Amino acid sequence: MSVEKMTMMNIIGKVGEADLVLKDILQSGKVDLVDAMTQIEENNFLFDVSDENIDRLIDLNSITTFEKDERYEELLKKGEELKKILGIETESEIHETSVEMKREDILNELDDICEEVTEPNVMLQAMQRELEYLEDFYANSFKELKEFSVPISSLREMEYFSFKMGTLTKEDRHKLKKNYENILAILLHTGTSVQGEVYFVLYPTSLEEEMKRILRSLNFREIIIPKEYSGTPQEIREQILKNQERLHREIKGQQDRLAEIKVKYEDRIEHLIAQVRLLSKLDNIKEKIAFSKRFFYMSGWVAQSEREEIKKTLGKYGDTLVIFKDETSLQPPTKLKNNWFFKPFEWLVNLYGTPNYNELDPTPFVSLSYMLLFGIMFGDLGQGFVFLIVGHFLSKKMKLFGGLIQRLGISSMIFGLLYGAVFGIETLIPALWMKPFENINDILIFAIIVGVVILLISYVFGIINAMKRHDIEEGLFGKEGVAGVVLYLTVLVLVGGGMLGMNILPMPIGVGIAVLALLAIVFRLPLTHLIEGKRPLHGSDISGYYVESIFSLIETFLAMLSGTISFIRVGAFALTHVGLFLAFETMGHMIGTAPGNILMIVIGNIFIISLEALIVFIQGMRLQYYEMFSRYYKGDGREFKPVSLEN
Repeated sequence: MSVEKMTMMNIIGKVGEADLVLKDILQSGKVDLVDAMTQIEENNFLFDVSDENIDRLIDLNSITTFEKDERYEELLKKGEELKKILGIETESEIHETSVEMKREDILNELDDICEEVTEPNVMLQAMQRELEYLEDFYANSFKELKEFSVPISSLREMEYFSFKMGTLTKEDRHKLKKNYENILAILLHTGTSVQGEVYFVLYPTSLEEEMKRILRSLNFREIIIPKEYSGTPQEIREQILKNQERLHREIKGQQDRLAEIKVKYEDRIEHLIAQVRLLSKLDNIKEKIAFSKRFFYMSGWVAQSEREEIKKTLGKYGDTLVIFKDETSLQPPTKLKNNWFFKPFEWLVNLYGTPNYNELDPTPFVSLSYMLLFGIMFGDLGQGFVFLIVGHFLSKKMKLFGGLIQRLGISSMIFGLLYGAVFGIETLIPALWMKPFENINDILIFAIIVGVVILLISYVFGIINAMKRHDIEEGLFGKEGVAGVVLYLTVLVLVGGGMLGMNILPMPIGVGIAVLALLAIVFRLPLTHLIEGKRPLHGSDISGYYVESIFSLIETFLAMLSGTISFIRVGAFALTHVGLFLAFETMGHMIGTAPGNILMIVIGNIFIISLEALIVFIQGMRLQYYEMFSRYYKGDGREFKPVSLEN
């Protein structure tokens, strides 16, 4: 139950060795880099001031940050365009950890591939557009065209007459019939298309503008016949079909050509994109490094247990200085150190917030208390085994969460043995402890006792964390400090003794202790200042402080009461777990057949495992976050994130 001790590491080396040093740091996966320029500007960067190192200090006059190469975005865009053209659907991820190519070499190779791809791709797109136009033209204009055998070329050669072909909807066709006598043109219905009824319109050329106006009022959609089509509609249909067949063949040829290019370059394109992403990621990391004309400056956090290994790794660079600084005003990141059993519960802790570097790591306590609470609420040998199996499969993709589910399954199985429950059935095995539904008062009292013990441990953790922060006010006199614990224990003894008819603590003494604890909470600020030797004992607003303190007492009593009573629901969920299955079992008996009874047992287990388990899981989190964390845990730390090419 500890947080790994950290130390600040400062590195100064020759500019030419910056990439090599960075590569070793990335491969180690043990350094959390911070912005070196910020460290230097805030005088937090530690230098080895000696005669042989004086030039490194003088060189600081020309220090600057690394300038990121923004052109990597263009390379990535080009690579993704190639993937899209060639139909490469795999996602490029960084599987490589070594940079093998320079940006210029990658650009040249991508350009060469693009040049090879461009011609067939441009031709393919042009052919597809032409085919799409022909298919649309054929379907909408000539597929069903009938009763018209005049060559289009003859119509185009007319000197005094013009023509148009187009479609009208049924509504517009009725409007046309009503106005036949007002139209100085010949209108022939020549067929039907998907767009509507096809008409041929012949009119004097001198009436061109008037006919345009009339046809526009009828919503006439003109069919534009390309100049290359000059025969009869039947001949045009045949020509279109031949062109479609030709285009299909040519498109297939270009697609085959691109498929060959895909086979040839698919792996290479993936490799080039991975290299670009590696280079881009390295640039992002280099932004945290400061550079002068001759030297680079690097800062990062390292676990104290690994500092010698890092120093040994970088020792091969003779002119590189590696300086460690244990004492610093900076807040170190938090690196949790838990064994294999507690490790999965770090997921639950970090979901609330990363522990502060000066806080106790709550993971072991959370692990044991959460497993205990879950087991009490969801005790069943068979259903717990299902959780164990599900957790095993989940751990392959979600290691921490899957491991957590496995451990909750084990806890459920243990309490299933204690309750004598297997898939809700309580007659298959004997209970090693008690059956909740037959001992309702006992299970509720047990839940309260468990809650009191967990809350007391939470108070102790809160006091320890306050002392680690050198916060005497909260640690000694706060409502979660020593005074709060004394008040809580006194109230428990007085109330519990009264309910049990036992005189554990004489009432006058108990009341006196409680009053002293209350006074300590009210006067916590002046008492703290008195111990620390600070003056004045109060702030500027004395009356406001005491009004707030008195109201905080009410909050303290309510928090103690609600926090303790909250654990009754742990026992209530244990009863609900049994009650739900009894409801399904009763419905099975009502069906009156063995298959029906078995079916209801299966449905009941599915319902309980999927829905009730989720509710119990959330309830356990609520108790951790609201009843326990609020007493001892801040979770305002920063997670230790070592730089690597894989995260």
